[in-house]
Amino acid sequence: MKSFKCIVQDFKGLDAKTAMQLARKAQEYSSVIIVICAEKKANVRNVMELVGLKAEAGEELIFAIDGEDEEQAETGLKAVCQRCLQPDSL
Repeated sequence: MKSFKCIVQDFKGLDAKTAMQLARKAQEYSSVIIVICAEKKANVRNVMELVGLKAEAGEELIFAIDGEDEEQAETGLKAVCQRCLQPDSL
């Protein structure tokens, strides 16, 4: 299992555009990918669940990745986050 955290930097929070980018990237991998914000969880492949987190600027997102391609998934999702959310390593 791999995990990393990101802090939402965009003043709009985790918006639909960023959610779509994360979901598209997550769909490239077979691993189970969950994101946790406060006490809410979402499947990263599901845009509506991601938007439903209602993550605001300054909130922490924790990505948990489990599966045979978890290393590649971590690298790919971190790249998306670096463009949109600026991750910190756990």
